[in-house]
Parts: sequence; C-alpha cells; structure tokens
Amino acid sequence: MNLEAALAGTTPTRTQWNDWTRREPMLAGLTYHDVRFQLRTGTQRRKDELLTTLVRITRAEPEAFGVLAASLLPGLRHRVSRYAPSLERQEAFAIMVAALYERVAARAVDDRARFVAGRLLSLPTERLRRAVSSQRAWAAQARNPDRASRASAVELSPATLLAAAVDAGVIAEHDARLIFATRFADRPLREAA
Repeated sequence: MNLEAALAGTTPTRTQWNDWTRREPMLAGLTYHDVRFQLRTGTQRRKDELLTTLVRITRAEPEAFGVLAASLLPGLRHRVSRYAPSLERQEAFAIMVAALYERVAARAVDDRARFVAGRLLSLPTERLRRAVSSQRAWAAQARNPDRASRASAVELSPATLLAAAVDAGVIAEHDARLIFATRFADRPLREAA
C-alpha cells in the first residue's frame, strides 16, 4: 500500500479517540469524521483550534502523528500536485510526511497560532521544492554530461603539471625536465639526459 492511500485510511482507534475527547475540550462531543469535516468546511479559527489540538495530542503521543497527517492530507495532495508534478508521487509524499513529522517535533506551532495548516506545511513544502530543484539539476546534468564535466575540469599543460609537481616537492627539477623532454618533446632518453 502506498503512503497516500495509507494516510487516507488512517483513523484513530475508538479507545484513542475516547481518550483524546476526554483530555481535549476542543474535541468534546465530536467524532473523528466530524473533525475531518470541520477541517474542510469550518472557519479559519475553528480549523486552527482543531489542528492545534491534534498537534498537542501528537506531541504527547507520537503514534497519533498518522491522524494529524491524515487530517492534513488535502493540503499535502495540493502541494504535491502544485510543486512536484515531476517527482514520483510516493517520493513526494514521503518527503512531505517526513518534514511534517520534523516540524511537529520541533514545536513550531504554539497554541495561539493562526493559519496552523500553513505553518505545519511550510517546511514540508520547502523540502519538496528543494527535491524538485535537485531533480531538475540532476536531469540537466544527465542530458549534458560533457558540458558539465568541461565546466568543472581544469586543463593543465604538461609543463604546468610538472612545474606544480616540482613546487610541491614531489619530483626534482632535473627529473621534471627529463620527463618533459622524453614524454612530451619526443626526444630520445640518451639525448635528453
């Protein structure tokens, strides 16, 4: 099963949900499906309250991360479609979900935050864009390997290379002259010596 489908099917267990609704006043009287519906249709303030609550639960119980990620699935899908159509969809989702987990663990959202979904998805979006940029650079280099290697290569003449070896103390100057005369000037060894 792929990650996107796994997130779409993620729901808390009845025991988890009952525990969360007892601890969190924002969830009192709501089912998980009610929360998902309100996250799609509610006011911005209500969405922020619910997402902040899910973030708080996830920090206390890391196994609740799947529920938070599933709640953000519409935003994840939108960003993958918009910013990474060239990436393999599963790779894009993996990048986004990993960065989302990092964002939640970093405590980047406080209880009074506004536009919580945007705050939570900012790091994942940045990572996704970086992955797309890396993929484009790789593809460009793969299409034009000669140009990339020519741009990074420095051509040294035999005389320059031998002079550098002498300066570095690798060979003596008279040996460098002998090498140059025999290998590059095509003089016989006896004559060069």
